[in-house]
This record gives sequence, structure tokens and C-alpha cells, in this order.
Amino acid sequence: MNSFKRASNLTGIAVFILSFIVYFLTVERTGSLWDCGEFILGAYKLQVVHPPGASIFVLIGRMFTWVADLVSDNPSDIAFSINLMSGMFSAMMAGLVASMTMIFGKIIMVGREGVTDKNENILLSGAGIVGGLTAAFCTSIWFSAVEGEVYSMSTFFTALTMWAAVKWYSLPNDK
Repeated sequence: MNSFKRASNLTGIAVFILSFIVYFLTVERTGSLWDCGEFILGAYKLQVVHPPGASIFVLIGRMFTWVADLVSDNPSDIAFSINLMSGMFSAMMAGLVASMTMIFGKIIMVGREGVTDKNENILLSGAGIVGGLTAAFCTSIWFSAVEGEVYSMSTFFTALTMWAAVKWYSLPNDK
């Protein structure tokens, strides 16, 4: 594994861990206002939530509530598990943003097929950390990350799609 790829992976993981810890400490422990109660109950009982629906959220949320049911008899832990799921998806989004920031920085510094040295990797890692943590702690992202709403999962899948496109673009043109 080359040094840029290693630095990019470590930076993305570090941003994920740091933002997930903060989300874990600030996530709502029970249900909250808005549609959160409906989404939590919909995931727990595999019910249909209000239109347009959120089938992926409900199915993945059901796995989280199943684990909460296994480890605790407290009903509020079901809500906590869904809220924590939102935090996990937002933290993964932040890690992807950190990786994309580093890829864009590398393209700007040395081009798609260029090789970065150790100092450039340190600078790119710093830029990735700033980009990822800025994305993680924006007001609207943080607000969605600590409650059981579909927005954090939607933001993650949007970031995943963009990361895949950026990663594909950054690869050399080999035939």
C-alpha cells in the first residue's frame, strides 16, 4: 500500500472515530420531537413510515433495534440504538469527506498520476481532518446525527456516491 493511500485511510478512520465519539456522547438517549418517534417505532416493528417512506432506514434500523433488544430490556435503549445509528452514518460520511478532501488535494498538488512525498501526505492529512470534521460538526449535520431521522443516512449515501466518483476519477488511465 502506497503512503498516500495509507494516509488517506488513517485520516478517514481517525475522523470517523473522533466524530463518532462526539456523536455518542451527545446523541439523544430517548425519543425526541418531530418524526423521530415514528421512525424509531417503524424500524422497531418494521412498519411503514410516512411518505415517501424510508425502507433502507427501516431495514437497517431494525438490525440496530434487534441488537438493543438483545442487550437490554429497557425500551428507551431501542430509541438510543436508532439515534446512535444516525450518528454512525454521519461519522462515516465525515470519514468519506476527509478522504475526498485528500484526493482533491492530491490532484491539485501532483495530478492524478503523481506521487506524494511524506510532507505532502502530512499536509493532505491535515486538510482531510479539517474537511471531515467541518462536515461532521456543521449545525445541520450534527442535528441530524443525534436523532433518529433519515437525513444522516441520506447524507452518507450521497457522500458515498460522490466518494466513488472522485475515487474513480483519481485513478490512473490504464488500458
